[in-house]
Amino acid sequence: MPDATDAAPEIGYAEALAELESILEEIEDDAVDVDVLAARVKRGAELLRVCRARIMAAKVEVTQIVAELDPGSTDDPDGGSP
Repeated sequence: MPDATDAAPEIGYAEALAELESILEEIEDDAVDVDVLAARVKRGAELLRVCRARIMAAKVEVTQIVAELDPGSTDDPDGGSP
């Protein structure tokens, strides 16, 4: 299975989200052509994968930055104490 960012490696999160919203509006229209519908849904799925990948990458990066700022902290609410 290709990496989620392979669908559109040059597209940013905001641009992907805007295109995804546009596609959603388009396919919600009752007048959408069936032949176009499948292509738009496929493109929407690609964009959704891009958005999810960007969110996960940002989450990892933020977690790393926070860990560097406070190396003694953990995800454990009591700071890892037994």
